[in-house]
Amino acid sequence: MNLGRTLLFSPGDHARRVERALASPAATVVLDLEDGVAEGTAKEAARATIARALSSTRRTGLFVRVNGTGSPEQAADLAALAPSLGHVTGIVVPKVESREEVTRLGKRLHEIERDLGIKPGSLLVVPVVETCAGLLAAPGIAAAPRVAALILGVLDLAAELGVSPVAGSGGLDHVRVHLAVAARAAGLPAPADGPHPDLDDDEGLRRSSLASRALGFGGRVVLHPRQLDAVERDYAPTADEVLRARRVVEAAAAGAGSLRLPDGTFVDAPVIARARAVLAEAGEVTREHAPA
Repeated sequence: MNLGRTLLFSPGDHARRVERALASPAATVVLDLEDGVAEGTAKEAARATIARALSSTRRTGLFVRVNGTGSPEQAADLAALAPSLGHVTGIVVPKVESREEVTRLGKRLHEIERDLGIKPGSLLVVPVVETCAGLLAAPGIAAAPRVAALILGVLDLAAELGVSPVAGSGGLDHVRVHLAVAARAAGLPAPADGPHPDLDDDEGLRRSSLASRALGFGGRVVLHPRQLDAVERDYAPTADEVLRARRVVEAAAAGAGSLRLPDGTFVDAPVIARARAVLAEAGEVTREHAPA
């Protein structure tokens, strides 16, 4: 599946924020039980709040971020939420460092699916790659069963490496390309980038989103609903990109094999395929994909 351009995370222990997130226009909503919730009784309260929210929502594109694989907190998360997981698309898992972690989680999800009477394999997994070990294991993680997409956890990874998390600053740009390659090689959609660290820096959010998209990412984590419109816009194809894609597809429909546009640009099969993908991103149906 495609997570879309906006992934709105909401701490699970704030009932009002959970309600606002569920009602938001975000492409994907992630109710958080990990970093967004303090240790101890706050996590217990968050499990109860999320369970109530799941039982009453009809929202699609809904995930829960549980605590790390193998931790007592994750076991408690899944135990508390198991009766309500039929209402979610899947689970976001933090700090994944191996394919085996995803496989073990998949076995637990299979048990939950069986108990709920839902189709085996229907609960998807979205790993967050946010450590150096996880980055090195990214190709295997991406290819694990149930994995629907990858998220780059930029804040933890940048802290581990001692660099800036901001796309376009150079610190993690090579990492972004590596993760995009791992995702695509496994047949997954473009990965989702982490959040821009400064909630009040609108210009920085714009620049980093454009840089992130240029490095192969399809969207990003959003920490406040006010950022949704900007992120949705900055990860979408531009008017110039759409116009050029139309010209490529129209030229391809009129010719065969390799060809040249009026401006002299050489166009062959990969360029045509990319043009069709741009039009699909923009919500346009090309002749090749039009319904019969």
